[in-house]
Amino acid sequence: MPTTADHLRDMAHGIERNGLWTGGPNFADFTTGQLDVPAAAYKAATGYLPTLLQLPDPGAARAATRCIQNLPAAMSLLDVIAEHMARVWPDLDWTDDPIDRLANWPHLLGVTPELIVQTLRDIAHTLTPAATIPAAA
Repeated sequence: MPTTADHLRDMAHGIERNGLWTGGPNFADFTTGQLDVPAAAYKAATGYLPTLLQLPDPGAARAATRCIQNLPAAMSLLDVIAEHMARVWPDLDWTDDPIDRLANWPHLLGVTPELIVQTLRDIAHTLTPAATIPAAA
């Protein structure tokens, strides 16, 4: 069974491979396969991306937000990222609306997709138990 760390690495890999979607109001781009962070969390948690998350319409975006909110596994991933961001960037309340904050992460902080990918991997690393060294006999 995949762990939260596995899902975060999957998100990072997908964004690195296809690019980070920063357009709106939707969460993903049909033509390029680019995903924003909430869409990447949904896809990592389920293995697929609903068409609803890709429709460039404000009404569809509201329905897509509810779709993400109704998937506890995706919200759990977003909460882990938002909690990390709240510690690193305490000037913003990342946890009040993690979908909106993380969808707009590049716009809020002016960061590159590469930094977002690295942050996802760093968070995953912190969640991965360290290898234990056997005690000397």
